[in-house]
Amino acid sequence: MVMLLKQGVGLEVLQTKKFKDIGISIRFRSPLDEKSACVRSLLALMLCDRSLRYDTKQKMSMHLDALYGASLNAQTMGYGASHVVDIRMKVINPKYCDNVNLNEEIFAFLKEILFFPAIREDVFIEAKKMLEAKIKRNIDDPAQYSISKALKLAGEGTPLAISSLGESEICQSITLQDVERAYYSLIHEDAVDILICGDVEEQKVLDYVKKYLDFAAREINLLTYYAVKSDVKNRFVEENRNISQTNITMIWFSDTRIVDDDYYPLRVGNAILGQYATSLLFQEVREKNSLCYSIFSNLISYDGALGVTTGIDKQHSEKTIALIKEQFERMVNGDFSDELFTVSKQMIVNSLRASNDNMASLIALAYQNILLSRRDTTQDIITKINEVTKQQVVDAMAKCRLKMTFLLTKR
Repeated sequence: MVMLLKQGVGLEVLQTKKFKDIGISIRFRSPLDEKSACVRSLLALMLCDRSLRYDTKQKMSMHLDALYGASLNAQTMGYGASHVVDIRMKVINPKYCDNVNLNEEIFAFLKEILFFPAIREDVFIEAKKMLEAKIKRNIDDPAQYSISKALKLAGEGTPLAISSLGESEICQSITLQDVERAYYSLIHEDAVDILICGDVEEQKVLDYVKKYLDFAAREINLLTYYAVKSDVKNRFVEENRNISQTNITMIWFSDTRIVDDDYYPLRVGNAILGQYATSLLFQEVREKNSLCYSIFSNLISYDGALGVTTGIDKQHSEKTIALIKEQFERMVNGDFSDELFTVSKQMIVNSLRASNDNMASLIALAYQNILLSRRDTTQDIITKINEVTKQQVVDAMAKCRLKMTFLLTKR
């Protein structure tokens, strides 16, 4: 059950006996824009690196070891028009160790990390180097770069175009004062959602959160999900780099928000098109024509977009693009078998059932429910998938418009 601790601050306890660990996810949400995304990515690295009390890496490491090998990490994510900083911890349940006060010690540690961070010059410089290295790795990876560039070109002027990690030029210009301002905003202005998963007592968790994670109330009016729109007309962009193979990324705008009636038919349509090895793209492009090693489609659900990506030999680029378009047209024309339709729905259902045994997936579903203001269980979603008809899939896919074909080719 979601508990509103204060305005803009929520707690959800996911009680389950499936895991020996307890997972804690504290998510800070704010509007997504280019500079703040980069600054907040840098801040996330600093928060998990050191604090005023644990002011060296060695002290941080030793304290996590003392907490029975607890893990602490941070990541940044884009949810449509929102940017999320996720501070995560995983620790063994005290039932399996000899420290009955472990949970309280964990929350006391989180208080040190969040409310007494080491935002100082040396930590800043080190984190900046780490973030620049992360961004460079993404640029150097041809497949990742192709996807990022296609999204940026297709979604120009919209949140779809913004990387949740940040851009290299912006990272270089960030100052320590920028981070200090971002920290104040994160603690005092962001929407805060605390999600706890494991075999825990709800009342004890509530007591610890009130004692150690006492965030002030804040005004929240955030747009998260939307359906991206643009006047771009099926652009084709080619870029050359010194790479071993050509990468293709194609972006469609679906005109469907994640809360719309068409969303689950679109999700089934994506599965039929290119999500699994049974899909049209995999069978036609890879198996029958041997043009690639892998090809897949993916829903960018909070932005209302759909992407297809693959890596091929340069001389096959025109044929591959034509085949991808052909499979999409088959979807629009209902030219897929009842067997493929049924199998694709069943594979989605199997994946959903498997997610019930994964702590990260349970937390992700709970957070999605918060963002969408609903209380859907995994079974609720399975029911919605099973209720999708073939005609609904055709109708949802027919709304999609190809906006961008990006080709990253070998020089």
